[in-house]
Amino acid sequence: MRSSRRDFLARSVQMGVLLGAGVPLLQACGGDTQRTKVSKPIADGLQPEKGPLRIINYDDYVSPDVIADFEREYGVSVEITIITTDSEATTKLASGAIQADVHHSIANYTVGALVERGWLQPLNKSYLTNRGNVLANFDDPWYDAGSTYTVPYTFFGTGLGYRRDRIDPADVEADGWDALWNATGFKGQVSVLDDEREALVMAMLRRGLTDVNTTDQAVIDQALADLVELIDSVNVKVNIQGYQDLPEGTSTIAQVWSADPVTGAINYLPEGVPAEVLGFWHPPAGEYVVANDNIGIVSNAANPVLAHLYIDYLLDNAVSEKNFSYLGYLPALTKLDADYLIGQGYVPEHLRNCVPTSEEIAQALVFKPLSNEGRALYETAWSKFKTGG
Repeated sequence: MRSSRRDFLARSVQMGVLLGAGVPLLQACGGDTQRTKVSKPIADGLQPEKGPLRIINYDDYVSPDVIADFEREYGVSVEITIITTDSEATTKLASGAIQADVHHSIANYTVGALVERGWLQPLNKSYLTNRGNVLANFDDPWYDAGSTYTVPYTFFGTGLGYRRDRIDPADVEADGWDALWNATGFKGQVSVLDDEREALVMAMLRRGLTDVNTTDQAVIDQALADLVELIDSVNVKVNIQGYQDLPEGTSTIAQVWSADPVTGAINYLPEGVPAEVLGFWHPPAGEYVVANDNIGIVSNAANPVLAHLYIDYLLDNAVSEKNFSYLGYLPALTKLDADYLIGQGYVPEHLRNCVPTSEEIAQALVFKPLSNEGRALYETAWSKFKTGG
């Protein structure tokens, strides 16, 4: 996974909730806050436009080779406008600052707001001949009934990455989230994600609380107090560099996203250090936070047929595998499961659990939009933690 995408993930929850909560942030930017809602998909059997196909996406969040292949196959050019947050993308679309056909990476908790404001158009699935390759978990997701406006792009869970040559995997398995609090022998080598929802919710999960969208002040206060303990006990770091710090050895245990140990093993292990030194733990199904990004077509797209063909192209198994080999983030396709990825050498066998299973996705805990008041509770607690409690 590219560093720019990691930076986005560290900001995504708090930025994305602005839309989900209905905050009129676009009014402050002088943009329209709503379009006429598109109720019908485009007609069947239309010929693709001549392009260029215009995409908004995060930097390095699709393989340049995949884009070049699509351009050659359809004889068109592709233009990508880089954005850094969901809110930036939406603000620029609504204000007319950019024109786009494809919104490449929509967080699931902002899909509903985009649909409600009329910024996405329903998909015509007759153009999506590869839609059957998608995991059945995403046929009727909570954020898009019937997968009417979006298809999933990538997905990932949250757990603990650690050095197996320093901490016994059996101990991590037995301790779970407590392994962070128990790592007192590794002061300065322990980290939590630089994300208020991820870190505070992790502390809640440690206590067996699974309402990851709670706005109960007492629960948030307790989570804050538990995180503050880590400051003195392990001199905890707050960052999103576990994918690099663990293989390089500057961290021993870290809260990470599930792709981090795999990309760390591939890209950051020093020469001669085997991938077996890296481990990953995550909670069992039903206690595991799993998130995903989605692709949709902008309601006023100038090239809607071409946009459909692009989405269908990414859903092709071979294309998706090529994209994954560059990106390092899992596509939501049935074929590219743990067995296949291990067999192809993308994922070491001992990191099999970095690939969320269908059962884990089906029972996953998900971050949903918070109200303004709820968001403020998390922000206040997070500010206190980052300033030492």
